[in-house]
Amino acid sequence: MSILESISNAALNVPFWALGGIFFLLSASFWLHPYFQNVNGLNRFPGPLVGKFSDFWMLLQARKHRISLTIHEQHQKHGDFVRVAPNHVSVAHPDSIRDVMGHGNGFLKSDFYYAFDNIQDNIFTTRDRAKHSRKRKIVAHMFSPKSMLGFESYITKALAVYGHQMEELVEHGKAGVYVELGKTDQEIAKRQRKGEAAFDAAKWSAFLAFDIIGDLAFGSSFGFTAAGYDKMGFIVKLRDRGEWCATVGQMPWIKTWTPYFFFDPFFSTGSKAAAALGKIGIAAVDKRKADGAEQGRKDILHYLFAASDPDTGASLPDNEIKAEALTQLIAGSDTTGNTITHLIDMMMLHPAKLAKLQEELDTAFPSPLPPDWVAEWGECKDLPYVNGVICETLRLRTTVSVGLPRVVSKGGMKVCGEFFEEGTVLSTPTYTTHRDSRVWGSNALDFVPERWEGKNKAELEKAFLGFSYGPRACIGRNVAFMELKKTVATLFRRFEYRRVFLDDGSEIREGFHYKVQELPVFVHKRS
Repeated sequence: MSILESISNAALNVPFWALGGIFFLLSASFWLHPYFQNVNGLNRFPGPLVGKFSDFWMLLQARKHRISLTIHEQHQKHGDFVRVAPNHVSVAHPDSIRDVMGHGNGFLKSDFYYAFDNIQDNIFTTRDRAKHSRKRKIVAHMFSPKSMLGFESYITKALAVYGHQMEELVEHGKAGVYVELGKTDQEIAKRQRKGEAAFDAAKWSAFLAFDIIGDLAFGSSFGFTAAGYDKMGFIVKLRDRGEWCATVGQMPWIKTWTPYFFFDPFFSTGSKAAAALGKIGIAAVDKRKADGAEQGRKDILHYLFAASDPDTGASLPDNEIKAEALTQLIAGSDTTGNTITHLIDMMMLHPAKLAKLQEELDTAFPSPLPPDWVAEWGECKDLPYVNGVICETLRLRTTVSVGLPRVVSKGGMKVCGEFFEEGTVLSTPTYTTHRDSRVWGSNALDFVPERWEGKNKAELEKAFLGFSYGPRACIGRNVAFMELKKTVATLFRRFEYRRVFLDDGSEIREGFHYKVQELPVFVHKRS
């Protein structure tokens, strides 16, 4: 295939009027990364032709919202090692999880994370090892087992409101309007059965997740679930910001220029969304400071206000508190909302697995249930099939399915049998490794929650990237599991879901998150 053919294929589905700006980026990246330099000796690895001498190939895959799928296709074609950019190799061998992302190897985060900086660097974006260690000490206490139990009441309150709203929808037999699908209320009504309501599960899952993290991070719920809509346009802003970050991160030097990329509004929209989110976070922290907190309330901001610098003992600077609070808001909202949507979708797609889940829940929580019932953490945390359903959904529908790039440390490093020079960027593609038959067996592509109850569960967990892996893994993992287990136990014990349009697949669009855009479902109360 010629270079022009490679570029033409990559540019597929990009608006014609945007090609001028795209070719500017391509030309600039040619100059920055000439192929003949054989950057860090990486010419020995196969990959897309454009990717060998330009970061543009990765940027365009991200812009097209299919970076995980494209990288997966490249690995199927070329094997475990694929050069996706001049100084970036994607490594899909299962051992790369330990070699690249594990403890003690000295790898650092790459400049990809510069795109995610907002207000200032934070525990997620900092590329400095000492800074990260300091920040982890600051936030670790807020995710201790004791603190986590204190968070449960906020999750319970949001789930009670969500359950009440679902019952209200069912009571009135409401049907939603899905303009995006070109469907009408009349078409929905033809498919609707008695005792059902139609709603967008993706939207309402986002309402629930945002209300929970609003309570946890900023001292009060956003009220999206009670209102039935996003009063702040927050969810759309977070989506636009995530897609912009994932794209800009492939070519970080363009970050400050994106407001002027008039050839493609995607970039200016994302830049504005990132700025708007920063303002929302700052305003929320300032409001909490001015209003104070109710007596005895111990949420994320309580712990940040009370924290001290582990090196000096001084209180945290105002901007650091705001940056860390905003990070927790972003990390704990869209991620959880996406996963709840994927859980509902996967259960509808696998009715036999749903029946098994319901059997476990009916046994654990027999009728009659009290009004506005919500599963307690102590009663649902050890339910094996609930855990299996969540882990298997996170395996096949991982919230962050892209490979998270790391930089080889001083002196170079041997990874999966290949030596890489210092400064080389490596990543482990989550989407691909979660489908590797060498780990997951011949049924790697199948939804099998039972695999998490087997004897080799501990081995599977070593290959599981649902919350990343190693020293930079998600620090809020335990709180996320509490939220997901309580949500699964509550929703699937109380409600039944089925697709509104059986012939419509799940439209998944990837920004930084692997996200179902819309999920029209019918819901009814279980007897």
